Amino acid sequence: MPTEQMTIYVPPRVKQEIKQLATAKEQSMNMVVVEALELAIAAWTAQNSA
Repeated sequence: MPTEQMTIYVPPRVKQEIKQLATAKEQSMNMVVVEALELAIAAWTAQNSA
C-alpha cells in the first residue's frame, strides 16, 4: 500500500496508549495509528450513511 508522510500531534496520554497497544500487538506505533484511523473512518462513514 502506498503511503504518505503526515505529522500529527497527540496528547501524551494518547501516545502512551498507542505505544502500549503497539507493544501488545507486536506492531509499530504507525501501524496501530493507521488501523485506528481506518476503524474510525469506517465507523463515521457508517453513521453518516445510516
